[in-house]
Order: sequence, then structure tokens, then C-alpha cells
Amino acid sequence: MTSDLDSEKWVPLVEFSVQKGISLSTLRRYIKSNKIPWKLLEGRYLVMDDGTFTAPRNQEIRSPTAPAAEAPVSDPDSRYRELQSSLHAAHEEIAELKTLLAFYEEKWSQLSKK
Repeated sequence: MTSDLDSEKWVPLVEFSVQKGISLSTLRRYIKSNKIPWKLLEGRYLVMDDGTFTAPRNQEIRSPTAPAAEAPVSDPDSRYRELQSSLHAAHEEIAELKTLLAFYEEKWSQLSKK
């Protein structure tokens, strides 16, 4: 016998982020503003993946590893802003990866103590 909670698909933030092509920081903002269904289970945030999630129109969905489209070289100011934006996004991604690494290192140390 399964309950309604069992039939719903709750996934960790990292998995949802990769599947939907949305950054973890954006996903956390959505959780904070209750834009998506979420729950806290054993200290981990989970979001519901019911297949209906769509990013807002101003949010570009792309693979985190896909390169950004190259801007024409004719406008140096535009190219500079694009590179600044890419650099900022890279810094955010690095911070998220450091957080994820710290989480897994902590989990590993807990498992190795058992």
C-alpha cells in the first residue's frame, strides 16, 4: 500500500538542477519564495519533480556544461559585459560545487566512522 507521498517523486536539489538545467542558487531562491513544491527530509531539501516544472521566461535553460553563444566581436562593450556575466556565473557554480563537495566529504567521514 502506497501513500500519496510515496507516489510523488521527490528529488534532491542537485539532481533536479542537472535535469532541468537550472542553477542551485536559483533553485534555492525558488524554494525560499515557495515558487516550487519542496520539503525537508532528514536535513536534506527535496523538490517535487512532477514533470510540470518550467523555468520563468526570463530564465534561459541550457546545460550547465554547454558553452554560451558567442557574441559578435564588433561590439567590445557588449562582449565585455557577456564575459563578466559568464565569469560571475562560473564563480557561482564553483561556490555551489564547493558546497556539494563539503557535503559529500562530511557524508563520507560519517560513513567511514561506522
